[in-house]
Amino acid sequence: MSQQQNSFPRSGCVAVTRRTMDTRPVRRRRTGALRHLLLAAAFLACSSQLLVVDANSWWSLALTPIQRPEMYIIGAQPLCSQLSGLSQGQRKLCQLYQDHMVHIGDGAKTGIKECQFQFRQRRWNCSTVDNTSVFGRVMQIGSRETAFTYAISAAGVVNAVSRACREGELSTCGCSRSARPRDLPRDWLWGGCGDNVHYGYRFAREFVDAREREKNYPRGSLEHARTLMNLQNNEAGRQAAYNLANVACKCHGVSGSCSLKTCWLQLADFRSVGEFLKEKYDSAAAMRIGRKGKLELVEKRFNPPGPEDLVYTDPSPDYCLRNETTGSLGTQGRLCNKTSEGMDGCELMCCGRGYDQFKIYKHERCHCKFHWCCYVKCKRCSTLVDQFVCK
Repeated sequence: MSQQQNSFPRSGCVAVTRRTMDTRPVRRRRTGALRHLLLAAAFLACSSQLLVVDANSWWSLALTPIQRPEMYIIGAQPLCSQLSGLSQGQRKLCQLYQDHMVHIGDGAKTGIKECQFQFRQRRWNCSTVDNTSVFGRVMQIGSRETAFTYAISAAGVVNAVSRACREGELSTCGCSRSARPRDLPRDWLWGGCGDNVHYGYRFAREFVDAREREKNYPRGSLEHARTLMNLQNNEAGRQAAYNLANVACKCHGVSGSCSLKTCWLQLADFRSVGEFLKEKYDSAAAMRIGRKGKLELVEKRFNPPGPEDLVYTDPSPDYCLRNETTGSLGTQGRLCNKTSEGMDGCELMCCGRGYDQFKIYKHERCHCKFHWCCYVKCKRCSTLVDQFVCK
């Protein structure tokens, strides 16, 4: 993962603006061109600072170690004041539910890892660039990739909080209290301690959407459109985690006869959630802000998106080349598959720039044998394989 660090002078943008607007006579010690360059540099620094501040996100909880509230010693700085990236509403929720924050961070981490898995063979591979904005400036574009990132991270919070309830790690929830499914056989018991998906969904909605609901952009503006887009995709992620939860059962009986079954509600494997949302990414709907201040389809001939669908408002940037403005990291140095005709193939991954070939030794276990009793012993084999890397 590439790291980018942003540093800015402590003097604020307002001070720079006031100096440039000063009408008092100034002695001309520099040429006009140099003065304009200095002013332009100050403006760009201020603009970059605003971008970074606006890009702060609760996703940073995934990259920041969070201690449990009970681990803080007397006189230590409060937990919520140490966490960066939280909006005002999210910080208030943090103060009320401090024991949830560790699991929110775990959920964000789960979402990021799943995003990186689903896009591992794409030009944009969900790389993290720093601990503040996490994904960098690319998230400021309302693209399909941004839509997926918002959805998978919201689903990760549902997943983590629901599981924490079941494991008794949260003070405000416990095992699932969902009703017995109607199609469950009568002689099967409905009980056990299931994942509390209902609580996980509700809490994720309050916490994740808090940042968007605090914004008060003019109705019908581009910023308002982006807020509506984020809320839609957050909901799609929560819907995926909620709707894919299923019934799990365990057999009871003498010698495994399974004469009795106990069933409960269980979260789906998160890989299934990621694959489901990846399909929604492929069929995401292009939207724009309408006259009534609501999102509407760009192409009217398509069906309007439902709560479980992803939406986007901007075309995806060019991920082929590194671009500091859009936040694209480019594909130079990425591994590609010479024989594939898909997105992981060298022709598409390298954007026609070509690729370099080199050989590496791949080490793996081989010739494994079971020895009585009771262990497996393997040899270590080395194979020379070809690697292809984009120019």
